[in-house]
Amino acid sequence: GEEATKIMVDFFTRTRDDPSVWDAISEGSLQRVRSRYTWEIYASRMLTLTQVYSFWHMVSNLERQETKEYLDMLYKLLLRPMMYKVPSQQE
Repeated sequence: GEEATKIMVDFFTRTRDDPSVWDAISEGSLQRVRSRYTWEIYASRMLTLTQVYSFWHMVSNLERQETKEYLDMLYKLLLRPMMYKVPSQQE
């Protein structure tokens, strides 16, 4: 609370009294944006995500039938017998 307030007041006072402090921070921020957020980097990330999605989609299609069979077996062996043990509202 109070310590953070003092740090912020000191920072704003220094940047007001010496504009070069703010200029240095601003220039550093711009350099970081230019080095990390370019169209080339963005396109590369999008291509990577597309490849991951394509791979996942292919694998999930291969496993879909196996998953359906597993869920059918689970229902028939476990859930359906449990359902018959639940008392009905008529009893």
